[in-house]
Amino acid sequence: MASKSIPELLRHSLESHMKEADLRDDDELREIISKLSDLSAKVAAAKAQVLARRTLGKK
Repeated sequence: MASKSIPELLRHSLESHMKEADLRDDDELREIISKLSDLSAKVAAAKAQVLARRTLGKK
């Protein structure tokens, strides 16, 4: 199983707290979750680049 990035873990945690009614679903929270999703996508892209470079380096 692949490990989750910190932004992904934070987003998941915020969504969990929102479902439990610990946090109010408002514009600010949705913006934070959106930014964490964007950051998570960037982290995933960076990881993919590193893995691709490692693969090329082994040939």
